Amino acid sequence: MPFVDRVIHTLDSCAQTPYVENKLEDVKEHIKVLMNTRDDMGLESLCNLDINAKNLGVIMSEKIYNIVRKHEYRIHILSIEYDETLAPWQFNFFMRFHYNNNTFQEHSMQITFRNNRYCEIK
Repeated sequence: MPFVDRVIHTLDSCAQTPYVENKLEDVKEHIKVLMNTRDDMGLESLCNLDINAKNLGVIMSEKIYNIVRKHEYRIHILSIEYDETLAPWQFNFFMRFHYNNNTFQEHSMQITFRNNRYCEIK
């Protein structure tokens, strides 16, 4: 447990409860912040591109892969698949990954973009 977390945990009124770090939720929250940051992280606005839905899914999955690989050091992406059944109103991306220190346990998350709004992570 990092130093700041130990201090906060010690001073907390619920200090008797054990400290449990949920790495999966922490990674999901960090990726959600990365995906919802428009200009800084490289996921530019895709609303003015003249491409069809299939190419848009490929381009967005490449951008997601590059952003996560560059800014999230705790995981290694195994695959990103996308569902374009509701395109262009909604794109669902399914990302499979494992932690860098644990290659035997795979995790998955769903990244959903709706109507060029902020994305959701499940």
